[in-house]
Amino acid sequence: MPNRRNYERLLIRRFALLKLANGETITGETRDMSMGGVFVECEQDGILDAGTECSISLTLWDDGDEMITETSGSICHIDSEGIGLCFVKVNATYYQFISDASN
Repeated sequence: MPNRRNYERLLIRRFALLKLANGETITGETRDMSMGGVFVECEQDGILDAGTECSISLTLWDDGDEMITETSGSICHIDSEGIGLCFVKVNATYYQFISDASN
């Protein structure tokens, strides 16, 4: 089966907070991250649909200087382990973090 991914996935675990348009928030932990999106392990209480837009806050560094960045995305898929998110726009902070992590 060919790999349909456009970006390399990096196994990085970080705190994630999803903010949905209806005001609901979902917290979890990333399982993997890439330039194109993240997978967040979490429990979903409500009914979520693929294509739902949200903002994604990620804690990127925890070593005394906690850095939190927020980017826009949408839900790509949902399974029993969590939510796959595709980024709509990637900010410079996240871009630099992923660039550094992949080297």
